[in-house]
Amino acid sequence: MKYQFRTHLPPVVLGAFLALVFILGAGVLAPAAPEPGVALADVPFYRLPFGPDAAGRERPFWPSRLQTENGRFADPASIQSASRCATCHRREFEEWAPSLHAIADRDTVYERAVRVNEALHRDGVEKTRFCEGCHAPGEVLAGRTNRFKSVMPSKAGREGITCVMCHTATHADPVEGNGALTLAVNTGVDRLSDPMILAAPRDHARAFGAAGTNALIASSDFCGGCHTETYDASMSKAEIPQHVQTTFAEWQASWYARNGVNCQDCHMAPDPAAYVRQVRAGNLAKPERYAHNFTGSNYLMFDTGLGSNLTFLRGGIPPGLTEAKNTELIARQGEATRALLRSAAGLALRDTAVAGGRLRFAVVVQNLGAGHNLPTGVIDQKYMWLEVAVLDASGTEIYHSGAFDAERGEVDPDAVIWREDFVDSDGKRIPDHRTFITAAITHVRKGVPPRGEDVVAYEAPLPSGATGPFTLQARLWYRVATQEFAYNTLKTDLIIPPFELASGQFTLPAGKEANP
Repeated sequence: MKYQFRTHLPPVVLGAFLALVFILGAGVLAPAAPEPGVALADVPFYRLPFGPDAAGRERPFWPSRLQTENGRFADPASIQSASRCATCHRREFEEWAPSLHAIADRDTVYERAVRVNEALHRDGVEKTRFCEGCHAPGEVLAGRTNRFKSVMPSKAGREGITCVMCHTATHADPVEGNGALTLAVNTGVDRLSDPMILAAPRDHARAFGAAGTNALIASSDFCGGCHTETYDASMSKAEIPQHVQTTFAEWQASWYARNGVNCQDCHMAPDPAAYVRQVRAGNLAKPERYAHNFTGSNYLMFDTGLGSNLTFLRGGIPPGLTEAKNTELIARQGEATRALLRSAAGLALRDTAVAGGRLRFAVVVQNLGAGHNLPTGVIDQKYMWLEVAVLDASGTEIYHSGAFDAERGEVDPDAVIWREDFVDSDGKRIPDHRTFITAAITHVRKGVPPRGEDVVAYEAPLPSGATGPFTLQARLWYRVATQEFAYNTLKTDLIIPPFELASGQFTLPAGKEANP
């Protein structure tokens, strides 16, 4: 035995040594794997009208602050469609599919606004990278937001904020905003076939659920990358930065941020309205799970009563859904959206008096459940107003402010309104969201801060013979687009319906403060 060992050991050792040399040599001599993604030089006719940054580096996605982790374009053929993720993640897909994230690039309201804006400037198409960085990151990262489209489209590119656009995130800058997200869309994916995913699920989970990514996408910082929006000279006529959307900053300064309630807690809770009520009651426990509906405030995109107009507004049906299933999911999310809106606001009455032939009262508009201002976002289109009507003891209306003309789609011009206005270089209001000619942002009335209130004082003359007690009917309305936008940009006579956030009826005069 010892003789055989001594005899065979040298050739075995020699063989092992030669095998090791071969393996190392093959590793050294083998060609290096190509770097994932596409080089700027390999995107034909790609235009860079904004020049390099201060350090001389190219800015291929500017004016959006979106970036890829390795600085290269994404190969559109390699961006995974949500419909493929649905093979295993069906519940998450059906939550995401009716969401505003899923139609961020296809909804007609957005699409028409982009087309109008790109026609306003010689480099208009390239300027729309500012919009598309958040609404269609797949299109921007593939190099398709360009006057000359030399890159083939992909299914994922038209899916708006699709799965991989969140699940490959590695960095966010919520203060910079304007799409300030870094995505490892080239380097942070596994490229496994379906059988291999089943065989090695941990590798798949490790790629798309890396610890750093999971921590980032669970934070409000991640949302702030797009829900902070500032206009500057690169995409508008603003000579100094104009803060258009400050949702992240509003949350950051709020009670919610100080108490660890994040964007995801409310907007990704399985029942967002129930979660808001839970927080209002003082229970800050996290939701049992995070759903992918991203429930927000756009009730219009879930109004199934609009019939075919709703399909028109949503830009069709996302891939992977039948018409019937799409309608079912939209209806379900519509209920959640309306319930969330109603959980946000409240009304109260304060400081009533009858003196000198005049009735004085103050309506208090309360932000009870939103972790940001009410309204928030880009509120030149999304706005809120107050309607009040006073009746005397006989039921005769003696005062009315804030009425909505349902035939013309117009709000009483004297209504108390919470809205920001886009203003051009001549100081004239721009009613239809023409970003590229906007020079300044002004506010008719700023949004009501989280857990805050805005007191609106009224004084109504009392007609001769009018007697009390008087009845005050108050309604707080919300609307997601102006009628000018519908006419000028959507080219439709569809009346944009308002949504009632809160209402109350009070008897005047009342005590120091009254609730409905």
